This record gives sequence, C-alpha cells and structure tokens, in this order.
Amino acid sequence: MGETATVLSISFTTVCVLGIAFVVYIARSTRSGATSPDPISLAEREKTWFGAVVVLLVALLVTTIFFTPYGQTASANAQVVKIEGLQFAWLVPSKPVVAGRQVEFELTSADVNHSFAVYTMSGELLFEVQVVPGTTTKYDYTFKHAGTYRIVCLEYCGVGHALMQNQLTVTA
Repeated sequence: MGETATVLSISFTTVCVLGIAFVVYIARSTRSGATSPDPISLAEREKTWFGAVVVLLVALLVTTIFFTPYGQTASANAQVVKIEGLQFAWLVPSKPVVAGRQVEFELTSADVNHSFAVYTMSGELLFEVQVVPGTTTKYDYTFKHAGTYRIVCLEYCGVGHALMQNQLTVTA
C-alpha cells in the first residue's frame, strides 16, 4: 500500500472510531429515566462538540492536502504527452514514453466530459483524471515499469462509451 493510501486509511479509521464514540456517548447521555438537562450545560456541550468536529476536520484536511496530485508543476525534463478525448476514442500519440521519467499529460476533450483512466494490463488502476471540454487538464505521473498500459474512459459519454479505450506504450 502506498504512502497516500496509508495516510488516508489511518485518517478514515480515526474518523470512524471517533464517530462511533460520539454515537455511543449520545446514546448513553439520552437514556430514558435521565433528568431533564440544563439548557446552559447543553449549550456548552454543543460548543464543545462543534469545536471537536472543527478540529477533526482541520486535522483531516492537513493530513491529506499535500497528497493532492493536481496543481503540481512538471520538471524541466518531463515528457509532454497531449491526449484528446472524443466520443468514442482517446487520440494517443504513437511515440512511447520512457519509464522513470516524469510524464506531463495534457488532456483535452472535443465534445463532452470524459474520465481519463490508466490501468496496468493486470487491471490495477494507476490514476484517473476528469477531462472537461474547453479546458486543458494537466496531470503529472512517472511510470515505474516499462510495458503497455490501458487507457479507458470512466465517465459515461454516450452509447459508444465502452469502446473508448486505447493503449500507451512505456519503454525502459
């Protein structure tokens, strides 16, 4: 499991555990037979929970924001690959890319929204990028291994959506 997946898993687990603890606490504090709560103490308790939720959300943001793959700039020696999506094909240049060197994908759509997804031939999803008409979406990725990678569209784009596939060759 990658570093990003580990951080996200730990963050998600922490949020789940705190959520379960919160539900148990609420269930215990609202048992039948309990005396009527004081409105002032209820307001204070509400402020405390609000503060706890804000702190938790900020912590989650801080732990995950640096793993966002967008907004990064490609290095000077990055390979630039321009790919256009249109119903129902990916127009991929025939020139292979080199493994171990950063690739900057410049993705455009000629018609509707598409989702550019790259898979290994064994079916492992490497990354997925939303491609919107009228804009160029840039995404940087470095392929670790040479081989053939499958490109598919994951955004339903019409009746020929299932045909929207291509391949990308990566050399050593």
